[in-house]
Amino acid sequence: MYALTRWFSVLLPALLLCACAGLLPAPTPMRSMQWSSAETTAKAPATCLVVFLPGLGDNAQDFERNGFVAEVERQELSVDMVAADATLGYYARGSFAQRLATDVIGPARARGYRQVWLVGMSMGGLGTVYYARAHTADITGIFALAPYLGKRGLIDEITEAGGLSRWHAPAKAQTLTKKNYQRELWRWLQAVTRGEERGPAIYLGYGSSDKLARANRLLAAELPDGHTFVNDGAHDWPTWSALLRQFLSSSALARDCRAAPPGPVLETAPTDERAITSPGSPAPGTATRG
Repeated sequence: MYALTRWFSVLLPALLLCACAGLLPAPTPMRSMQWSSAETTAKAPATCLVVFLPGLGDNAQDFERNGFVAEVERQELSVDMVAADATLGYYARGSFAQRLATDVIGPARARGYRQVWLVGMSMGGLGTVYYARAHTADITGIFALAPYLGKRGLIDEITEAGGLSRWHAPAKAQTLTKKNYQRELWRWLQAVTRGEERGPAIYLGYGSSDKLARANRLLAAELPDGHTFVNDGAHDWPTWSALLRQFLSSSALARDCRAAPPGPVLETAPTDERAITSPGSPAPGTATRG
């Protein structure tokens, strides 16, 4: 697993800067898969939306294959889910944020969700930060699982400065490019954690054996108590599944997106044999899967 993470940390930045970006697939519109939780009915639509972003080499289907969808469904949350097929080609072409907004999150928000949360791992963890910076007003919170946060040289620089809070960040970049996006994302994270800029609730999860843990610890040091989840795992789906379980049981999403308990059943006895009772309520609707 160390070898896999090392390969990822070298390959991803190389591909993002590669002139071969045009050869990587990035279909328009961006495809996605949708699921509705068991708590969602026609009369009680979900109050929250969770958007999954895949890691390098994964796709939208992997969230169902690896139990993420089932885990959310077990939590009795008032949540709908959509997994975006946000593969490497979108990042390499610079179209990730635009396509995710236009093809996935925009249409979903039109259904009236009160909260929108992003959950992504590895490259998708990077995507949660990248998108939240660009569309701060639209995102309630993010859960970045083992996010890729930049090259070793930049991580060394922030570490040697004494951490993110002491790092001398560059001026705000108005436009993200392949050359400046890593520094700009760290600048934005610094500004948000200091309260100098608006931002969503930021949650972080990673395995202590993950090679990306060193960079993740720099961010964890600036987050509020209860916003970081760490276990003994590495850079893999079992680790992320366990971290997701923790997040879904003790986070703002868990608190604010909890399904309302069913109302009490009122029974009235007739006053005499001639009393007429009103018909019972109709049976609740059945949840549907997208």
